[in-house]
Amino acid sequence: MTMTQADFAAIHPMQRAPSEMPVASSILPQPIKHDAPPTAGARPPLTVRHLTSLAQISREDWDRMFTGRVEGWDYFRACAFAATPSLAATALVAYAEGLPVAAVPLFQIRYRLDMDLPDGLRPVVGLVGRVAPNLVRINVLSMGSPLTEECPIGFHPSLSTTERARAFAALLDAMHRQSVLQGVSMLALKDVADADVAGIDDVMVQRGFTRVPTLPVATLHLPYKHEDEYLATLSSNMRRDLRRKMKNGGKVSVEVCHSIDGIEDEIVELFEETKAKCKIDYDGFDDVPAEYFRAVIASLGNKALIVLCRIDGVLAGFSLSLIEQNRVIGKYVGMRYPLAREHDVYFINWMTVVRYCIANGITWLQAGQTTYKQKIRLGCQLKRSWVYFKHRGLLLGAVVRSVGRRMRFDLLDPDLKTDADALPYLNATVSPPTPQLPRD
Repeated sequence: MTMTQADFAAIHPMQRAPSEMPVASSILPQPIKHDAPPTAGARPPLTVRHLTSLAQISREDWDRMFTGRVEGWDYFRACAFAATPSLAATALVAYAEGLPVAAVPLFQIRYRLDMDLPDGLRPVVGLVGRVAPNLVRINVLSMGSPLTEECPIGFHPSLSTTERARAFAALLDAMHRQSVLQGVSMLALKDVADADVAGIDDVMVQRGFTRVPTLPVATLHLPYKHEDEYLATLSSNMRRDLRRKMKNGGKVSVEVCHSIDGIEDEIVELFEETKAKCKIDYDGFDDVPAEYFRAVIASLGNKALIVLCRIDGVLAGFSLSLIEQNRVIGKYVGMRYPLAREHDVYFINWMTVVRYCIANGITWLQAGQTTYKQKIRLGCQLKRSWVYFKHRGLLLGAVVRSVGRRMRFDLLDPDLKTDADALPYLNATVSPPTPQLPRD
């Protein structure tokens, strides 16, 4: 069962990207000028462009603003290649004298308002929905992506803190204007990481946005040389239980690779089976296109980590993670029930990823926004995450601000409702950094 450093070193990369993906175009869309004029004799004026595709900006220019992130140009181009119309994403890019200096993905989604309301307000909203359904299910234009756990806001590394705030304000004003063009009244930022709040909160408050907590990201710190050091940090019950599960997993064959060639349909089938068992419906935010797995894995090559667990030749479970220099981002898992449960495939998969991180000196494992109770038992802490939102309407804007302050998106998950204040949250100042990626 145990994979050694040599086993992991033997994993071979795939070709970088599918041939169907178009290359970057030099054609740029119509620019949107930032409202605020630059200070005389100082900073150059900013121009914001709404890109309908990342093919309209080079990989080099985009990734320079998102240094070290595996969810960069290649990832979002693959997501666009796989996307259904409901997940079609665009981007806003701020330019200073022709140089891209700030960027953020943008997406539009039809959102069900009653999904995140306190229990006491749901009957009222349900009544409104029967009379005027368009008031309950509304279009939202949002920064971020349904296919990331953090809102990716990128800046050119040469920008100072003040210049970043100015560039972000330009992006925010451009999103406002874009919402007018698209006839969308609700604006949002999805999954802003706790560590990023300080840099944007003043700008958001000035522009009338409300901030509320959303689902945190389970995060495991692994500054260890051997898995026994990790196991020693767990409770005695969890440690004993985990060792028993690993010992009893002798029938499970584990493969760590970068390819799903020939098993794409099985991967989608297992993912959909696992998604169907989820106790909570997050509506459109749960949508993952069937083509996502093939496109992303092919595009990222050896930065995509796949764990395949088979029992007597039958694929019983898989996981997809993305590899950065000092962080592994767990994206999606799929299990075949009841086979996977009978053979503790979830835990075997977990320990395989943990062993990969330790063997490669990767000290942070981002474990996603599900099954918090189990992940806390496995040593995870929670990284806070936030949603910002506003309605452009005068009357409805006031109503949304009033009702919105009572929302707690994080408490939608039953694992987070009990003893919420006692949960092990990470301090924003010690959240994992996003380091440089190694060059290919």
